[in-house]
Amino acid sequence: MSLRRSHILALVIAAIIGAWVLSGQIGNGDAEVVEVDENGEVIETADAEETEARTPRVRAAIFHAESRNTEVVIRGRTEAVRSVQVRAETSGTIVELPVEKGASVEKGDVICRLSLNARDARMAEAEALMRQRWLELDAAQKLAARGHRSETQAAASQAAYDAARAQVKQQEVELSHTRILAPFDGVMDARPVEVGDYLQVSQPCATIVDMDPFLVVGQVAETDVDKLQEGTVGVATLVTGESVEGRVRFISTTADPATRTFRVELEVPNPERKLRSGVTAEIRVPSTEVMAHRVPPSILGLDDAGTIGLRILDENNIVHFQRVQILADGPDGVWVTGLPTSAKLITVGQDFVVPGQTVDVTYEDEMGTAS
Repeated sequence: MSLRRSHILALVIAAIIGAWVLSGQIGNGDAEVVEVDENGEVIETADAEETEARTPRVRAAIFHAESRNTEVVIRGRTEAVRSVQVRAETSGTIVELPVEKGASVEKGDVICRLSLNARDARMAEAEALMRQRWLELDAAQKLAARGHRSETQAAASQAAYDAARAQVKQQEVELSHTRILAPFDGVMDARPVEVGDYLQVSQPCATIVDMDPFLVVGQVAETDVDKLQEGTVGVATLVTGESVEGRVRFISTTADPATRTFRVELEVPNPERKLRSGVTAEIRVPSTEVMAHRVPPSILGLDDAGTIGLRILDENNIVHFQRVQILADGPDGVWVTGLPTSAKLITVGQDFVVPGQTVDVTYEDEMGTAS
């Protein structure tokens, strides 16, 4: 069977390709290397052996340290300054709940009223007994003054009157406990009872929360607690996006035994009562002043151990890897510590050189262009 014309054409093409591949394998091995700059433009061509021997070319800039206040960042949450369960001090049936849940209250407002039952009758009885004892005391004192009553009998009358007065005071206190009052200005956050419920002594009637001022609390690591001072102004950013400013009012002197961290409280004003307890927040409190460098984030790198650092040049243009610590970052660059006051940092080509290598340097302005 004769081959089709298309089959013959395919065989010819395959033979041509095979010959081209074999010619590359058996060639003299000399290859031309193209060198490009950081913008991808061709600079010149050279042999591979020549390129390997050439000193690497990089760009660098001299960065100078600046004074900067460091910040301690604390993860925390909002919390009310005071939240109190108001409990009954006497037993009785609830007959009135004047304040609805979520409403504002002022100190002294009645939040729960209990039935009097026989308390008013006992009060009247105690007052009548006190009046009787007063009359008896008055008569005893007059008779003692005329010598018709002994001092002992007059003293007994005085004691009986004092006991009656104490009984009246006791009944007054018992009656006052039927009116459960708000202990401070705030908001009724919870009311677990309804009219008709019977309250025993110490059972809660309501929970009152003090809304102004408010707290933002967090736990600071033992390595950072010495950097904070009470009275320092800090800023808390809530997960809702809202930022509030306040002062550090408390730093714990005892660490949490489970986490080895210390409680920090930032007191913030809340006149409009917009803040809510339990909202996640980030607290930033300024601490000590340090010397730091502002560098572009693109020149940061990692060493073999995974530590963040920068490739720095000495006076002989030899590359070194300098570990640094990041203080803060923002749109204008990253602030780091751990460098000399003036440092020559590689800004272009740092990923293609290794520590100990000598490089050919072109300098540019700090955070700027080549010069």
